[in-house]
Amino acid sequence: MSRIWIYQTTVFLSAFLFFQIQPMTSKALLPLFGGSYLVWGVCMVFYQAVLLLGYLYAHSVHRRFGVVLYSKIHWILLLLPILVVSRQFIMPETGMGQMHLAVSIVVTLTLTVGLPVFVLSTTSLMLQKWLLSSDLPERMNPYVLYSGSNLGSMLGLLTYPALVEPFLNLDSQWHLWLAGYLCVVCLHAFCMPTRKEENLPAAQAGGSVRPGLLVCWFILSAAGTALLLAVTNVITLDLASIPFLWILPLAIYLLAYVVTFKEKPWYPAWWPKIMYWAVVLGILLYLMIQIRLTLPILVSLGLYMFILFAVCLTCSGELVRSKPADTNRNLTTFYLTIAAGGLAGSLFIGWVIPLVSRSLVEFPLALVLAVVSFALCFKEHEPATGPDGRSGWIRTLTSLAICSLIIVLASTLLPALIVPAGTTAGKEPLLMVIMAVPVILAVLWAAGKPWQFVVLLIVASISLGFTEDVISRGSRIGRFRNFYGIYKVYDSGNLRYLQHGTTLHGRQYISGPKVGVPLSYHHPSGPAGAMLVSTNFSFHHVGMIGLGTGALSAYFGNGQTFTIFELDPDNVPIAERDFVYLKTARNRGAKVRFMTGDGRISLRKLKESDLDLLLIDAFNSGSIPVHLLTVEALQEYFRVLGDDGLLLMHVSNRFIDLPPVICSNAKMLGLNFCEKSNAGLVDPDADTTQWVALSRNPSKIDMLIVRMGWSDTRKEAGNLPKPWTDRYSNVLGSLMNLNAGLHGSL
Repeated sequence: MSRIWIYQTTVFLSAFLFFQIQPMTSKALLPLFGGSYLVWGVCMVFYQAVLLLGYLYAHSVHRRFGVVLYSKIHWILLLLPILVVSRQFIMPETGMGQMHLAVSIVVTLTLTVGLPVFVLSTTSLMLQKWLLSSDLPERMNPYVLYSGSNLGSMLGLLTYPALVEPFLNLDSQWHLWLAGYLCVVCLHAFCMPTRKEENLPAAQAGGSVRPGLLVCWFILSAAGTALLLAVTNVITLDLASIPFLWILPLAIYLLAYVVTFKEKPWYPAWWPKIMYWAVVLGILLYLMIQIRLTLPILVSLGLYMFILFAVCLTCSGELVRSKPADTNRNLTTFYLTIAAGGLAGSLFIGWVIPLVSRSLVEFPLALVLAVVSFALCFKEHEPATGPDGRSGWIRTLTSLAICSLIIVLASTLLPALIVPAGTTAGKEPLLMVIMAVPVILAVLWAAGKPWQFVVLLIVASISLGFTEDVISRGSRIGRFRNFYGIYKVYDSGNLRYLQHGTTLHGRQYISGPKVGVPLSYHHPSGPAGAMLVSTNFSFHHVGMIGLGTGALSAYFGNGQTFTIFELDPDNVPIAERDFVYLKTARNRGAKVRFMTGDGRISLRKLKESDLDLLLIDAFNSGSIPVHLLTVEALQEYFRVLGDDGLLLMHVSNRFIDLPPVICSNAKMLGLNFCEKSNAGLVDPDADTTQWVALSRNPSKIDMLIVRMGWSDTRKEAGNLPKPWTDRYSNVLGSLMNLNAGLHGSL
């Protein structure tokens, strides 16, 4: 077997382990910080920063010591994690004090897994330099190792939710990961360079890299990662916040690098035409977001993945086409530049945009950045002659002005004419057709003309950003965005809605006799509402994890204390200002108080048996906070509930079948369990919803079963899943049907 396969195996396994540990550590951090979307975003930035540091380190040490000398010193770095890293997968019990959440996550990751992942981040670049110093014929093209690295990265991500998470707890995963790291160390012994650097065969003649080419590398890499995170934001915030969908876009992104950096790159000359059409499709999907028109999830997911692959393949293909010929001098510079660009793109989309925007504007911005990067490369490698003379420039500018005007009018004037009453109800398809046709035609005029295309994309992105305001015509009360997502408060008829992404978190009547009556999942006809209005139970100290509109608070009054644990402090003023339920509770005499932060962690501030009733209402979205329903979470809940308390959990979900998981966890702890859904008996003001109840006191569960029609038959089922813990969960195994539209609230 050729020794090149040892190099490939080492690089492949290193990348596999590097990307396996990303979902592993994100999973471990959830109980500490909550807010799974933010945890994943910060982890991605952390690992990209480590990758950049690894490339910077490899670039520096090879210039300082030379390849052959440093290959001997490198063994110290390889063996150090084995000596200092814990044999158990240990995370601190809490976050790092009062640090900013993102900083706390970074510090935690640095202290726990920072050293081994840093070592792995150097492997690809180290071995490419070592391959250059070998006597193998493949030394003339060391870039093929980067393709193997990306293949390992992609498979590391895809196998985690499918093959690792369902069968192994975190401790077993960590032991297997450490074994893989030992294999990487051993494989390094067969990859040692055999020639001194000065005796290397010269690659094609080349000198220092031109500044313009450095800019191209940087922006091509930044554009790819920017679109990666932008698409991830769209499918988690606007389609479905299912945690394992974080992995799919990253795998598609890596696939583009696999096929372009292999020995015979796949980047056909006609592919940029596909990229133009993919960008136009992206603008159309952005238009659909603005007019609240949705497709079935699998269709939307497929379209977003096609756009991501088409654009990223163009970016990576241009990187391959422009890679330095003088590998001896510029190999590390090339990788260092694209690592810096990748980190910059991630920081811009993941950390800057949520602070300065109130919508998913990062998606069209990332598309613009991708076309800008292509235009820069086009200018760098194939300078296009501009319009001939003054008349050519005038014709070009006139055409740009006309197309820009068409886009602006189609985005603003046409919606106002089509929807004079200020509502899009039932008119979304008509809006889509009438607005999309002129926008498509105007943008396609510039296809093949990179800079004109960029100008029209910018015009389309800005003008379409106003489309939702135009068609709402005053019905939108407010919009807010932070690291936890995008909140929209809007009126439709006599109803006011709170929307998070595409999930409706509740509604209320604006006027009339039903003002203050809980609606949606919390309606008196639903399982939770019916129990709270009945005379079968009496509660004095009530806690609730998850605020939403605060609808459940309206059931409580004089002599009752209602404590709300809310992860996102920015949701509190929305519920206080725009909805009446909290005011209703106070007017009825209830004492309402808030504790912001992750609900499970905040409960530690309460004493044993402090609560009579605990409501968990954090499951009414596509995203399930797994750390709130594990065995350890239930133990914390019943610490504050005591032997006579009642736990009521909202488990409605579009994608995950949660009741079997809760029942399995309850059986493990010896808790009494029952459940109820209002399916088939839905009041016009209610939505289909499902709740489960748990208690140590069997009489409370019997009361729900005998007097209120709840069911406990599931606990006798023989096909319950394995109990979920902080160190084991199987979200993929609990998936239900994904091929559904998102027209409803759940």
